[in-house]
Parts: sequence; structure tokens; C-alpha cells
Amino acid sequence: MRPACYLPLLLLAAVAVGAERPARPDFGLVFNDDADLAFVVPDRARAEALLCANIGALADTPVRTLVFCIGMGGDLLYYDTKVASRVGWRKSPDEKPGTLMEKRMENARVCLAQGADAVRTAGEAARALGLRFIPSLRLNDAHFMANPDGHAMTSEFWFKHRHTLTIKESPLAFQPAYGNLLDFSHAEVRRLRLDTVFECLDRNRDLVDGFELDFNRFQVFFPKGQAAAGAPLMTDLVRRVRARLDELAREVKRPLSLFVRVPPSLADCTTAGLEVERWMREGLVDLVSPAQIMTLAWDMPVADLFALGKKYGVRVHPSLYPRTSWRVAFPADASYADAKIGRDATLDEIRGAAANYAAGGADGFYLFNFYNAFGSARPHDNRLYHLFRDLARPGNLAGQAKVFGITKSYYNDGPGSYAYGKQLPAKLGGDGSLAVKLPVAEAPEDSPFALRTRVLRLGFRGAGSDARVRVTLNGTAVFAGELREPSARFTKEITGAEPRQPDAAEVYLHVPLASAATVQRGDNAVVVSLAQPGAQVTDVELRYDYYHDLEKIWTRQPEPLNGDGGIPRR
Repeated sequence: MRPACYLPLLLLAAVAVGAERPARPDFGLVFNDDADLAFVVPDRARAEALLCANIGALADTPVRTLVFCIGMGGDLLYYDTKVASRVGWRKSPDEKPGTLMEKRMENARVCLAQGADAVRTAGEAARALGLRFIPSLRLNDAHFMANPDGHAMTSEFWFKHRHTLTIKESPLAFQPAYGNLLDFSHAEVRRLRLDTVFECLDRNRDLVDGFELDFNRFQVFFPKGQAAAGAPLMTDLVRRVRARLDELAREVKRPLSLFVRVPPSLADCTTAGLEVERWMREGLVDLVSPAQIMTLAWDMPVADLFALGKKYGVRVHPSLYPRTSWRVAFPADASYADAKIGRDATLDEIRGAAANYAAGGADGFYLFNFYNAFGSARPHDNRLYHLFRDLARPGNLAGQAKVFGITKSYYNDGPGSYAYGKQLPAKLGGDGSLAVKLPVAEAPEDSPFALRTRVLRLGFRGAGSDARVRVTLNGTAVFAGELREPSARFTKEITGAEPRQPDAAEVYLHVPLASAATVQRGDNAVVVSLAQPGAQVTDVELRYDYYHDLEKIWTRQPEPLNGDGGIPRR
């Protein structure tokens, strides 16, 4: 991400209809609120006050754009819609007494009966703060798909057309339930989505600064083998939304932007039937956010999207998440005090991912599912405000502790799926070795702050304590020894319990790096050799910690490493 003052003002030559479009604005930090907190109590006035307080917590932060989901999932809307279904439109089997689903649905029914419109309330709150307001629609949300008859998020449209307008044959073999999603090959399905977009725009024409089509939750739109044939249909849908935004912009006399959230690489977009390059070339979209389904990623292959964004003047904001894969967080003090296996991303992990994308050419960042991050109510947890500050400009990341990692596989991603293939977890090859690439945005000497420690951490499963490990980094040997060495920490020892998740490490090996020269900007070649049949590498991470003590900064003297790397063993 570059400061706005350094970005050239780019004009697209023309949109599809031939008219010039102005340069895209600087959308700043984009914050997505998925509207789960739209109706937290069964009273309209109190629910609206709480929603406004929730959005008000963004005041005086670098967040400049609020994206607000107009529905629960993609089909149940948070207002009195005439074209789709309302939240709580039916009493569903999964609304069991005392459950969260029952409370959410009953709260929605009461508030909507009292005339509530959560989307309009959110728009008014955003406007009062001076934020851009972008309503968002998930095109084919799949939360209901495993049990459509019993799930509260199944729409009336789905029940009416379940036998005629659904995908039926899932394009992804690992998940046959995707066959229950709506099939965008059918004009009726595309018409439903367009009617929903147009209704929301018309109801909120005085508040909106555009609209977002969220193709990311989930990235399945056509039956097996039909995505390529269906791609022009999706482009036509995007064109129609763009045309309506342009028409409305002339009426309200202000520019309106079209955002799209898409799969995490251009190739994945093609697999899903999304002609994102064409959308950018034709000037149909103003912001593209490549994204994983639900986890933080350090290494989305987005270089081609960044290049296309620069070529066509479209802003590209990678999505960041507050959740990662199962692991024990890589601690700052190496003590693992109160450590546990979990998925909540740390600030250090998020900073590492952000630094990678900023170095690659990102125009900004898109925060997804941070609406209730770190388990806090409102105001937000102080860690989130710290993150806002860190992401405000690239220079703010300097000197901040970071973890650079290799993203682990999630939801069976890989060839034939909706996400690029991951390097980890991976079994060692027949020769007992595994070569991976670790992306690192900065070399230690890049920071004006003195580096305190830099540690490479590797996670293993199926490896005994007597297993001998050899690790090289960019061709330099950085470790050779047994996993019982003091620098290894067993997960059971850390957490008191064996990991239950298949991608969670059983043992972590810490390798302090004594020479800055072993780390380079960009991809770093890590080769792991382990003479243990069936063993698996689960994690490869690099952690930087910096001094903030003035004397250390002035002298730039790194902390000496003791024989066990400064990582005590309990």
C-alpha cells in the first residue's frame, strides 16, 4: 500500500458504454461489518442504538469505508424486502429453545415488525462519521447448504426452486453439499440477485457510495464443468450493476463505486467462472479484494491482480482476517505462558501478512470479520485500534513485531478447488526432505529499529523426539540436531493436551538466526530434512522482534543468543 500522495491519478480510457470514468478515490482502510450485530435485542430502538454504537467505534480511525452486509448469509435481508426473504421469515427446526439461532431470529422478527431497517441505520451512522458506505451482498452464501430444510438461513426462493434452479452436481468433489447452492446459469437466479441489489440501492440512494458484490462467500456458482460457459453470464450481471450505479450516480450527483470480493488468485477466479481481468479492463469495478474463504494468508498469489490494478487504475485491497489455521501462537517472549492451540490471529501474524502485500504493491487493505475481533464488545479491543494504526500507512509497520508464515491448507483448497494450492501441511518426500518458499517482506536491516531476535519456527507431526532434523535457509545450514534439543517444544508440554486438529503441530522446533544475511526480501528457500517415515511438516514461520529502547536503537546492538537460542524449556 502506498500513501495517496504518491499514487498517480489514473483514468480509464472508457467504460463499456464509452464514457470516461474519473480516477478511483482512495478508499482508505476498508472495514467489513457482516451485520451479525444488527438485532442484538428484541427492541428496535435499543437494537438501533447498539448498532450505531458499534459503527461509532470506528470514529477517528484510519477506516474510511464501511462495507455492510445487507443480509444474513446471502438470502435473508435485514429490512422489509419486497424481492427476497427477510431474516426470520419462517420458524426453522434449528431454532431450538435457548440457542443463539433462536435468539437471533426472534430478535430480528420483533425488530422488523417494528419497522427496523438495519442497512439504513448503518448507512446513517456511517454518513454521520464521514465514512463511505458500501452495502454488500453475498452472491451464493453456503451456510445453509448441509441441511437446507432445517437451517434458519434457507430462503423462500430456494424452497420454491430447489428442484429446478440449484447446481445439483457440485463442481468440488470433496463437498457434494455445494449442489444445494443456486445455479447462476439460470436467468431467474441472476434476476433475483439484481433485483436485490437494485432494491437496496433505491432504498438507500441518499446514503450509498456504491455497492459490493461478494463472490467470496462462497466461490461456487455453476455445476461441474460449466464455469467457463457461465463466466459471460456473471460478467453481464456485473455490467448491469455497474450500469445501475452509473445511472444512480447521475441522479444523486456523486460518484458511486463497485467493489468485488473474489477468490484469492486470478486463476482461482477463472476456476469459479469470474472474468475479473475483463471487469477491470472494461472499467466495471473500482476495487477488487482477493480473499481466502475464512483464514489469514501471507502468500496469496496476487501479483497478477496487483499488476492489472496498476494497469487499469483499479484499486486492489487484499482481505485480512482475524483468524488463522490451528496452531500455538508464536510468542514474543518464548515462554509460551498460558499457551493453547487456537485460531485467533495475533497482531504480529496480521502485520506480517500486511507487510507482504504492501511490499507486493497492494493499494490498501480490507478487514473482514473484524467486526467482533479478539472477543471484545464495544468499544473495540485495544489490539484492533493498534491494528488500525499499523495499517494506516506502510511506514507504521516498521519496527513492529511480525510473524511471516506459510499459509496452511483450509477446506481442501488446491487444484480443482476454489483456492490456490498450499505448501503446508506436507509429508516429506521419499528422500526425507521438503522444500518450501517462505515469503518475507523485509530484511532485518530494513527497519530503523534494532533487531532483538529473529527466530525460524518449524512445526512437525509424526516425528519422534529422537528424530534428526536438518534445516537450511537460502542454502545456509541453520540447524542440525534431534527434536529433543532444548530448542524444541512439544505441544503437549505447552498446552497440557494433544492437538486434535490435523494441521496442528505436535512439536515446534525453534531456530534462532544469528546472521541477518540468511534472510532475504521476497521468497526464502527453506529445506527441511527429517529421517522419519510418514513425518509431516505443518508450520514454517519467521518471527522478528525489535528493540524500542533508545540506547539499543542508537547502538543497534543485537541481543546475544545463548546456547539454546534464548528459548528455555520447562
